[in-house]
Amino acid sequence: MKIGIDARFVGPQGTGLGKYTEKLIENLKEIDKKNNYLIFLRRQNLNFLDFSKNKNFEKVLADVPWYTIEEQIKLPKIFTAQNLDVLHVPHFNAPIFYKGKKIVTIHDLIHHNFKESASTTKNPVIYRIKRFAYKKIISDAIYKSTKIIAPSNFVKEEIIKTFKVNPEKIVVTYEAAEDTYFSPEKSASVLKKYKIKTPFILYVGNAYPHKNLKNLLKAFAILVNSSRSTVHSSSKTVNREPTTDNLQIVIVCARDVFTKRLQKKIDDMHLTEWVTLTGYIEAEDLVKVFKSAEAYVFPSLSEGFGIPGLNAMAAGIPVASSNIKTLKEIYGPAALYFNPNDVTEIKEKIHQIITSQKTKDDLIKKGSEQVKKYSWRKMAEGTLAVYESI
Repeated sequence: MKIGIDARFVGPQGTGLGKYTEKLIENLKEIDKKNNYLIFLRRQNLNFLDFSKNKNFEKVLADVPWYTIEEQIKLPKIFTAQNLDVLHVPHFNAPIFYKGKKIVTIHDLIHHNFKESASTTKNPVIYRIKRFAYKKIISDAIYKSTKIIAPSNFVKEEIIKTFKVNPEKIVVTYEAAEDTYFSPEKSASVLKKYKIKTPFILYVGNAYPHKNLKNLLKAFAILVNSSRSTVHSSSKTVNREPTTDNLQIVIVCARDVFTKRLQKKIDDMHLTEWVTLTGYIEAEDLVKVFKSAEAYVFPSLSEGFGIPGLNAMAAGIPVASSNIKTLKEIYGPAALYFNPNDVTEIKEKIHQIITSQKTKDDLIKKGSEQVKKYSWRKMAEGTLAVYESI
């Protein structure tokens, strides 16, 4: 069978989508020596994957930007020219004019659930045009694909509810933590490189509104005002709660259009002294940052899976998470949950996870077991089964 995979997201610029596609291809290389794979890449990531030992894997140049008209016009010709038995597009952005059999991975329906102008920085007219295009493309991907892959049962149920598709068309393949997080090391030099002060809690991801960093900052501001209330006496200050006195938040996200809004929020709330925005951190350094954190905090309002929390569990640090259905499905008993819309509750859970050694130890122990339930190999095996089913 001749299988095509759109791998244009592979590499650090593709963030989570790139990691998913990379891990899928890496594991397919190990488990499938029978089928032939054509891996479509952009010029900038053409050398990111190595197929020198895999004769059944071949690279095909598809130097077309994501989310463009060009993607819809040029890609169908590139895919069709390869005479594929099946094409796997690992996102909703499958070209609507491609007529061959295709499988799509729908990671979430966040764009469906967050329609407000707060979720964009674009001109309202351009935003409406792009939203119309998004709805057309994702509907076409869902209705015209032969199979749909979802990363969680929650996303599967959302797709069924929103698009009224047959449940048998959707297959769930769980993702996993990254292997490098299972044996990380602390590194003072890495923390110094990114100007990170200890102790700190960690968030890794983008700064889109649904990530709910606004409420995380509000909760932290309450913690600052309660635990760092000081009595000024000449040049001396007296701290009332020394256990959280020096706690920082480190937010790791690539520079995107919402980061400026986030920085302004930090400045307006007078939290500059306690919040560090690092921007992008190289993968090998990020593992060490995880290991040095007191806890990972995930306040998101909507997720399709939740890899960062599993990475934290693999790294041996506790996780505090919003109690949305997806994250409860994936993290099970291994996280300390809070209502993401209740700022006081977020503050209380952060305080608990920092000050209670018993809570920390319990979460770390449960996390080390929970993360073992998932593997990229299982994900690849499940995906291969979908390929072969059609």
